[in-house]
Amino acid sequence: MNIRTLPPTLALSAALLAPALAVAQTADATPAAATASTPVAPPADALPADAPAADFEPGRRGRVDAGMGFSSLTGGNSNWNEQFVRGYVGLRPGTTLNWDLSSQRHFDQRGTVGALSLTHTLTPWWYVSVGASSGSADFQNKYRGDIAIYRKWTESQQWVTGLALMKSASRDGIHRDTGITASVAYYSAQDWVGEGGVVYNKSNPGSVEGFRGFAALTMGREKQHYFTARIDHGKEGYLPTGAIANGAGNQVGFQSTELSLQWRQWLGRDWGYLVGGQFYRNPYYNRKGISAAVFFDF
Repeated sequence: MNIRTLPPTLALSAALLAPALAVAQTADATPAAATASTPVAPPADALPADAPAADFEPGRRGRVDAGMGFSSLTGGNSNWNEQFVRGYVGLRPGTTLNWDLSSQRHFDQRGTVGALSLTHTLTPWWYVSVGASSGSADFQNKYRGDIAIYRKWTESQQWVTGLALMKSASRDGIHRDTGITASVAYYSAQDWVGEGGVVYNKSNPGSVEGFRGFAALTMGREKQHYFTARIDHGKEGYLPTGAIANGAGNQVGFQSTELSLQWRQWLGRDWGYLVGGQFYRNPYYNRKGISAAVFFDF
C-alpha cells in the first residue's frame, strides 16, 4: 500500500492578509499553520517602509495565538488533537517574522512541528516570503522550504498576484515533493479580501502529479473581527503515514476536498479569541475538526 506523509501544498494566502507559515498545507497533512487557527498578520507593508522600528504603534507590532484543536475521523482512524502557540512579530517596518510551534497527535503518533517564515517588502510594488519547517513524527515533513514573490497591481494596489515554490521531504527517506502555487487576491475598500489560485504538485518516486484549486474570502477589520472561509479541491498524491484506507483503490492520485472557517474576535484593544472549524473528505475517510485559541497583540 502506498501510504506516506501527504505532500503538503502551498497556502501562502493573501486572504489571511499575510503569507502563511512554511508549514501551511492543503488536504490532510495538517501541519500547524494552515488550519483555521492560522494567525492573521498585517501585510508586510502595513507600516511605512521608511519609518523607524520605534514607531510601531502599540498593538500593531505582533501577535501571539495559544490554543488547541480536536478532530474526529471516520474509516477506523483515531481522533486527532493538537496544542499550539504561534504568531508574528514585526522586526522592522516592512519585515515580519511568522513563527509556529505545535504538538500534534495524528494517526496514533505524537509529533512536534516548528516553522519560521520571513516576509519582506522589496519595493512599494513587490514583496517576498521565505520559510522553513520541520517535524518529528512520520506524518510530518522531515523538512520543508518555501519561497514566494508577490506583485501589487493597479494604481490603488488592490490586486496582488503571487508565485510560490515549495520543496519537502518525508521522514521515510524516500518520498519528496515539489509544489508551485499561482494566486491572485483582491483587497476591497469595503473590508473584505478575496483570493483564488491553483497548486501543482509532483511527488516522487513515481512522479505522481496533482492539481488543486483554492478560493478564500476574508471579511472584517483589524481590532474588531475577521471571518475567513477557505475551500480547496483537487488531486492528492498519497495518503498520510498511518492512515487507514478503507475502500477500493491503491491510495495514489485521489481527489479530496477541504473546507475551513475561522472567526477572530477582539474583546479588548489587544486581546480576544479565535474559533474555527474544518471539514475534509477523501474516498477513504472524512475528518471534522474544531479549534479554539486566545490571542494577544503587542
